Amino acid sequence: MENYTNPEQAGQEQNPQDLLNASMLFARALGLIFKEDEGIVVDVNGDVKLGDDVKKVIVFRQNNQIHIFKCDEDVEEGMAVNLGPNPEETQEPETTQEPETTQE
Repeated sequence: MENYTNPEQAGQEQNPQDLLNASMLFARALGLIFKEDEGIVVDVNGDVKLGDDVKKVIVFRQNNQIHIFKCDEDVEEGMAVNLGPNPEETQEPETTQEPETTQE
């Protein structure tokens, strides 16, 4: 079985296309796992360089794409998030008024 995430193990040198392929596969896998507007909080550490002020990001699915946005809130890594509208706010109010009738 070939290891497509670390080609150096097969005696090949890693190149930018390998990194791009791995990133696209991981993004696709996340797109299959997350439902619309669902995501997860991820700490930015190690080799990831997004700027000195970026400590955490939210990785989420929206419009059938994976997005990564800066997370300014102090929340724990691994926390699941839902960025969609609150279901209680999107429901239409029930009408209690009786329909009007016309008299002849």
